[in-house]
Amino acid sequence: MKKNLLIFAIVLISLISFSEVYVILYHRFNDDRYPSTSTSTEDIEMHLNYFKDNNYKMLTPEEFQDYIDKKTDIEKGVLITIDDGYKTTKYAYDLFKKYNIPFMLFINTDNVGYPDYLTWEQLSQMNKDDIVTLGSHSAKHDNFVYMLKTKGKEFTLKFFEDDLKKSIKTFQDNIKFTPKHYAYPYGYYTTGMDKILEENGISYAFSMDYGPFIPEYSKYYIPREPLTEDWAYKPHLNYVMNRKALKVKDIYPEEIPIDEEFKISASVDLNFHNPILYISQEGIIPNYVKDDNIYSKDSYKIKKDNNKIALFLRDENNIEHVKYWLLRPIKELN
Repeated sequence: MKKNLLIFAIVLISLISFSEVYVILYHRFNDDRYPSTSTSTEDIEMHLNYFKDNNYKMLTPEEFQDYIDKKTDIEKGVLITIDDGYKTTKYAYDLFKKYNIPFMLFINTDNVGYPDYLTWEQLSQMNKDDIVTLGSHSAKHDNFVYMLKTKGKEFTLKFFEDDLKKSIKTFQDNIKFTPKHYAYPYGYYTTGMDKILEENGISYAFSMDYGPFIPEYSKYYIPREPLTEDWAYKPHLNYVMNRKALKVKDIYPEEIPIDEEFKISASVDLNFHNPILYISQEGIIPNYVKDDNIYSKDSYKIKKDNNKIALFLRDENNIEHVKYWLLRPIKELN
């Protein structure tokens, strides 16, 4: 094998989990201008009825924290999150208030008060409501993956920390509130951000990797299921709510030098079958299994900034288990 061939060696311990939480992600509401990030309140009503009919527990952030800390076990839990704080959030707020549904609202503070966004006065009023928990979505809503690619990791982590502190201070200055939760802009993250979040009082943070969450995952890279546009419809909802989390460990490396060639390799539990490997830039890629390991047949180079890798496996009951993670192109490794 060539020296410059970067092999993803992922040791996966794949066990059925009886306890998972599905974190739902919304952005805009009833906004035909941006259909790819909008969800109708009619569809949200359908989502809420689905959760009720299928005996899902609607979680508060505090209950979710207890679940993360393994203080309680939740077999069928749902946590609702909203990113950005657009003006149309008021439609979802009215609906969730009607049914007393708790939700988390993540705000990129530099945009508050702009024509398409909520104002600080509105956020202050919402913050007084028990069903609403505000969180930071950064200050500038910058693209950390592009920053890693063009500026490198040291610069990106310094920018991230300064931006986080600015966002927290802006909350404090405007509504005398200190956020304890974070959602990455565009869902983009890298290793080291978890430590910065923890040092600045953030209890847990959300990515935009897909799939359900289990406590074995990092609490600073929590996956979410976006329910927007076509994904807001019942067939997709039913699909994502009936797949399980795939337990993984020793995923490495997660950051790829821009010009490096790589393969994917994974060790999997034999109780699973029908392995599928996926990379955003290629789609489903050919794979083969040998000696309890799954390999991609081909090598690849990074061709796009936003790349997710996913492994799908089916258990003995033909239930799908999935794990997504973000593949980051990086200018230099420190």
